[in-house]
Amino acid sequence: MAGNALKRYGLEKAAKVLIVIGLLLVFSSWMIGAYYFSVTGRSALAIVPAVFTLVLAILLLVIRYRYTLFEKYPYLMNLPSLFYRIGENGNSEDRSLAFSMIFTVHALVIAFLGLLSVFLTVSIGSSMHKAAVSPFLYSYFAIVALLIISVLLQYRRIYRKFVK
Repeated sequence: MAGNALKRYGLEKAAKVLIVIGLLLVFSSWMIGAYYFSVTGRSALAIVPAVFTLVLAILLLVIRYRYTLFEKYPYLMNLPSLFYRIGENGNSEDRSLAFSMIFTVHALVIAFLGLLSVFLTVSIGSSMHKAAVSPFLYSYFAIVALLIISVLLQYRRIYRKFVK
């Protein structure tokens, strides 16, 4: 499939919205970290937003250069079997659209990572400030569960649209 050039489509509108949400959430975690730094004087709170910023930057680069990565280094791409199934029908247009839609999942991960960054920063900051147990202790499990369900639903949407 790497030999067949894909038509380059832009990201879905939902992917763009999810990326903006994720970036705003990570920015929020920086602001929350700055607040707790001003209260506690501990700069360790910058670690969480910094790590999430780095992960989001890597994901954004992968999304930005998705076609180049796929065309030049197809072995680096870990595409779901869905893409293989779509390729069976030989329709280049469907393969190209599905390929673009798959990266909405990456944008979804960006949004959830931003949310997790906010929760972790608030959790660590509040426990440093008040020396109490975090009110978000179990919310991480819910966020990860929602992420997994959301990713599976996105792949199901793509599957239903292209595989008959």
